[in-house]
Amino acid sequence: MGKINFKPLFYQLLVQNKNGSAFLLPATKIVWKTQRTGRAGSLEFDFVGGDKFCGVAVSLSCGDVVRLEVEGELLFYGYLFSMERSGKETFSATAYDQTRYLMASDTYVFTGATAAEIIRRIGGDFGIRLGNVAETGYRIPAFSRDNEKLLDVMNAALAETTNNTGKKYVLYDKEGALTLDPLEKMRLGIALGDPDMATGFSYAESIDDGTYNKIKLVQNDKKSGIRSVYIYKNNASIARWGLLQYYEPVDTKYNAAMIRQRGETLLALKNRMQKTFRLSARGDVSCRAGMAVYVELSDLGAAQFYVIESAKHTFEGNDYSMNLMMKAV
Repeated sequence: MGKINFKPLFYQLLVQNKNGSAFLLPATKIVWKTQRTGRAGSLEFDFVGGDKFCGVAVSLSCGDVVRLEVEGELLFYGYLFSMERSGKETFSATAYDQTRYLMASDTYVFTGATAAEIIRRIGGDFGIRLGNVAETGYRIPAFSRDNEKLLDVMNAALAETTNNTGKKYVLYDKEGALTLDPLEKMRLGIALGDPDMATGFSYAESIDDGTYNKIKLVQNDKKSGIRSVYIYKNNASIARWGLLQYYEPVDTKYNAAMIRQRGETLLALKNRMQKTFRLSARGDVSCRAGMAVYVELSDLGAAQFYVIESAKHTFEGNDYSMNLMMKAV
């Protein structure tokens, strides 16, 4: 496991308008943000221009394609959503990757579909460019979402898959294509440790949110009038933390074996302390939301993989820094 290699990077910001003209913008500051669930990746940038710079007339408008390349590799591909001018020569703009278009809301009902099939269906309905969408295998017996954001619908289908199989997936935009990969494929071959704490870090443990040691699943059969209750618990952690119950109604399309699998999987996923790690350091472009990084902190005895929940990368002149929020896998 190698350490992060911090070094100065060559980067360039390019914008292509609807007329086909491309511009290399002299950005004074670029902020690239990614979040594992719930939000589109964004690129915020400032540049100095006026009506002309570099001898080229610039014409930018919402919808233009925005690309950020670092060391010749495409890091961000998205679309200009807003631009603000301050005075004669200073501009600020924000672009989002294509998952921004999944902020639209709609209603979907599926029976026996996999999360991958749901993602492909919604992506096709809304003209989303799809990359590799990993097969998820598990067929969700009943799945419906009413007037919800498309991105939330996709992530809910993935959550259903995880809750029944224990397998985790990451949905993200990769070079302009919506991509789904299993979490084990997202592990970086680098490690963060005490020597890497360039500017600071914080570590926290909690059982206050997302930790449960008793799973109660209830299935109501309206036709027969029978109400079945299924309990799965861990007595050792109940003795240690007190009883923390997770309650969930189960659709009648689940049989007893499926309910048992769900209950045991939920207990394995949720009967654990929540560990979070925040890091401010010099940047590494491989550390985007959804990636898993090995963290080893000698003072705390913490050594395991953490998933990056959110990442903020800032390029400003020769300075490049990042802020990461991570949760233990």
